[in-house]
Amino acid sequence: MTGSKTLAAAIIVVMVVIASFVGALVLMGDQGGSGTGAITVTDDRGQNVTFESHPQRIVSLGASFTEVLFTIGADDQVVGVDKYSDYPLAALNKTNVGSGYTLNPEAVMALDPDCVIIWSYCTESIATLEGLDVPVLAFYPGSVDDIMAVIDCLGEVTGKTSEAGNLVSGMQQTIDGISDALQNLTQEERPKVYFELKSGKTVGSGTITNELIGMAGGLNIYGNATTTYPQPSSEYIIAENPDIIIVEDQSPKTNGDIVSQEGWDSINAVHDNLIYRINKDLNSCTPRLVEALQTFAHWLHPDLC
Repeated sequence: MTGSKTLAAAIIVVMVVIASFVGALVLMGDQGGSGTGAITVTDDRGQNVTFESHPQRIVSLGASFTEVLFTIGADDQVVGVDKYSDYPLAALNKTNVGSGYTLNPEAVMALDPDCVIIWSYCTESIATLEGLDVPVLAFYPGSVDDIMAVIDCLGEVTGKTSEAGNLVSGMQQTIDGISDALQNLTQEERPKVYFELKSGKTVGSGTITNELIGMAGGLNIYGNATTTYPQPSSEYIIAENPDIIIVEDQSPKTNGDIVSQEGWDSINAVHDNLIYRINKDLNSCTPRLVEALQTFAHWLHPDLC
């Protein structure tokens, strides 16, 4: 009788151990990149998109999205990218399907995607893809907070929530550090900034660059413009007399071209030789925007940042 009880107890212990082990395996599976639970996320269109499991064949039709996916470690889930996806360099090893602006649906569908990520303003391409029953996530972040929300969303979709959370946390830590360093600035201590895109246009309200200039303790002289990307006026720039001039590296204009413009020798930034160049890919919708913020803050307030 005693032997039977001992055997029964042993069987119960074994069953408990097996159940615990199986439960652990299920939990681990749900947390991995190929989890089995349904995932529903909302994109920038306000569209709820549901996936039966974490997508394993993603086509990214936006260089910013490609960079995020690689940064959070979801690169193995990416099978195709657009022609602008050149960072990190490993993105060049993915199949190039062209552009989200002028969609090549055959090239995209040849990759058998279970998710396509695209800019929300590519409305015709989105309609084509959804007509082919491809799940589409569309984004167009307009602020730093929006960008971090996109990172979180892509982390959830790919099963890289922890990695995305760490990335956002690191970005926020950099932002908070700069904010703390500049918290006592007065309005008079904020230098006036003129920013010029490679196209020759500048940036107004509603742009990431305008926000970064403000976060870096500066005043964008076109910050109150009624258009997002105004065509600058030489007369206006001279009258505003910016203290700092920043130009995108990719601009065909050299610093010599800038200072030689008629009347610009009276501008503080030209007189003090405070003309800087920055890679356009930094002040955009990517995790590297904090690098642009750090750079701006150092240029504007070298004694504080």
